[in-house]
Amino acid sequence: MKNESMTAEIYTNGKIIYRNTSGQLHNPLGPAVVWPDGRQEHWINGKLHNENGPAVTWPDGSKDYYINGNLHNENGPAVVESDGKIEFWVNGNLHNENGPAVVWPDGHEEYWIYDSLISKAEFKAWKAKKTIKTN
Repeated sequence: MKNESMTAEIYTNGKIIYRNTSGQLHNPLGPAVVWPDGRQEHWINGKLHNENGPAVTWPDGSKDYYINGNLHNENGPAVVESDGKIEFWVNGNLHNENGPAVVWPDGHEEYWIYDSLISKAEFKAWKAKKTIKTN
């Protein structure tokens, strides 16, 4: 990693903000914003970003995964809320090729492909068609 210049702003309420020389929120070594309530945000060059885990962690345990400013997680849900709700996002689009893209705490499921809401039957048909094409 190259040497980078950053500034740190520390506020009387305990908030800490790191910025790069262009003034963008930025910290390649950890969170760029730490809020007094415990929320932490990872930013790189002005975009929410963390390749090694959630870019935003909330005091209640909720987590949001971002890459280059877009909700994104190829290995699981990109939004995990403390109440159990999960959302799958890829490149800023609600999307899950393996099942529901949104699962609510009460078990309700929503199927999304490339940011389009579809029914479970439409999802099964889409999945079957995709399977046939790729085999």
